[in-house]
Amino acid sequence: MEPFSLKIIVVIAAGISLIMGFYMLLIHWNTVRVKGPMCWAAGNLLIGIGLLFRLISPAQGFCATAVPMLLITVGLYIYLAGIWQFKEKRIIWWIVIGIPAFDVFQSLVFFYLFPLNRIRVGLHMLILIVYSIMAIYEMLRLDDSKRYLRNIFRLNAISFTAFLVLLLVGVVVVLNRPAYTSTQIGNIWVIAFGIAGGIMTALTFGFLSAVNLQLYTELEGQLKSKTKFFSIIAHDLRGPVGTIMNFLNLMNTEKDLQEEEKLIFMEKMEVLSQSTYHLLQNLLDWAHTSQNLASFEEELIELNQLVASNIEFFRSLTQMKSIHLEYHNGEEAYISGNVKMIETVIRNLVSNAIKFTPKGGTISITTENNLHGVRLVVEDTGIGIEHNRLNRIFELENSRSSQGTEGETGSGLGLALCKDFVRKNNGTIHVESTVDVGTRVIVDFPSPV
Repeated sequence: MEPFSLKIIVVIAAGISLIMGFYMLLIHWNTVRVKGPMCWAAGNLLIGIGLLFRLISPAQGFCATAVPMLLITVGLYIYLAGIWQFKEKRIIWWIVIGIPAFDVFQSLVFFYLFPLNRIRVGLHMLILIVYSIMAIYEMLRLDDSKRYLRNIFRLNAISFTAFLVLLLVGVVVVLNRPAYTSTQIGNIWVIAFGIAGGIMTALTFGFLSAVNLQLYTELEGQLKSKTKFFSIIAHDLRGPVGTIMNFLNLMNTEKDLQEEEKLIFMEKMEVLSQSTYHLLQNLLDWAHTSQNLASFEEELIELNQLVASNIEFFRSLTQMKSIHLEYHNGEEAYISGNVKMIETVIRNLVSNAIKFTPKGGTISITTENNLHGVRLVVEDTGIGIEHNRLNRIFELENSRSSQGTEGETGSGLGLALCKDFVRKNNGTIHVESTVDVGTRVIVDFPSPV
């Protein structure tokens, strides 16, 4: 029979976990853009159910001693999956599913086949210790895109560390169990449930704060992006259209123009019209995604065919600038994603390479399979990017308009779209560049599931 004080603590801890689980469900239903709350909701609900099960289960047997601990373990590992989702990392399913499954297996073996309670509980606590170490690692390891969450995650790391210390104390209790009386062990469990409940409450509030902060940061970023959007329309779109109008006016009014001069004007207008069309296409794509209007339908894509069909659009531009365009495609490279988004990424990367590569330069496009998926590389012998700009080139609000080697206009919108679309298709993108040597853009997509 559980002591009354322990029952009160268990009920309070279970109630908090269940309330937080339902609250996380509400957050998930109302903020689908933020990943993670669904897993946190499932984790909290399982932890709450596991705590309540300890009270309603029979006094003895597997259901009373092992099932509550197993439910809590499963809930904690699902919680870890939510952390990976929130950080936009790939969920390691063999950890989320495999380790709790092993805990269930070893609990059954050491309860029924070989009744060794100390080994069973010791392995269970070891599994929770592994969980705590992984959670602390994830809390302390943040990339620059989520640096605004650093303080909240550090506080969560402290909570996980307290949970780890509690588990280590539990290991000591298991190893020295013969030296403790049943009353002492009961008191230790009371303290342990109280501390664990407080830790889980602190963690849940920490992640709620992280979700709210991320939503605020995204809203702030959208406002900055909209300001940038209007500045692009006002400046970068008006410039090339005005230049085309001036060329047409000059060709209509100046009757003494030579044919060679007219051909030069026509070539310049073709370049300007293509860059303007490219800009309009990017603006349309950006508007769709920012307003959540784009239909995101995944399908199996053969990347080689997609690249080959899209680079043909740029053949005339490379010929006018005497740029040698190479395409090295290996064996069939399949990815899972949205065709329109991937096409936008390819077009923007090739367009940027042409824009910043001088006459006589080389652009090399490569697709290849590797152990983790498919890699797309766009490399040029262009003017390169300064080192202090590399970390900001994907941020729309920090980007600036720049001209190409032949005066081509730019908006900074293309690379921001590339990063967003690659991320939405579960890929990664990064840039390597040296001034006056060239730039190398590497895009990695995971293997299709």
